[in-house]
Amino acid sequence: MQGNQTGDLPKLFQKNLFMKPVICAGGFMVKKNKFLFGKRSKKKTWAAGKWDIVGGKALKNENPFYTLRREVFEETGVVVLDAELMTTMHIFDRDEEDFFIYHIYRITHWRMKPRNVSEEHSKLKWLTRLELGEVDLALPEYLSLIDKWRNDVYLGVEKAE
Repeated sequence: MQGNQTGDLPKLFQKNLFMKPVICAGGFMVKKNKFLFGKRSKKKTWAAGKWDIVGGKALKNENPFYTLRREVFEETGVVVLDAELMTTMHIFDRDEEDFFIYHIYRITHWRMKPRNVSEEHSKLKWLTRLELGEVDLALPEYLSLIDKWRNDVYLGVEKAE
């Protein structure tokens, strides 16, 4: 199986073939048909100045749900009480030369009013689906996740809370 030898793989992939993935978690907060997004600080190396859901990297051996709770609290002061996993994405960032496993949740219950309490984002804003289609998103896939969730709600597929 000569085609599978590491000599045939792109150098960037060879370098990271056996690297441990970075576990991340983030969440959509929905209120009155608007979604909470933060405009990432210009100081960030990944997606600087783009709109992103709140979240971040896991600590060593941290469960993704606890990562979500910690990151949301650190960035917004919000206490996440419950959330549903929407999807898990596998992302290879060529600029950072890192492989991420990104757990994306819909935050269903929380306590406290969101406010920008960290330097992760230059601002937080509640945006409609239409407005999200007009801004520069950190991950364009967010739109299809929102659309799928909204379609599931419309069709009654979402489980009762």
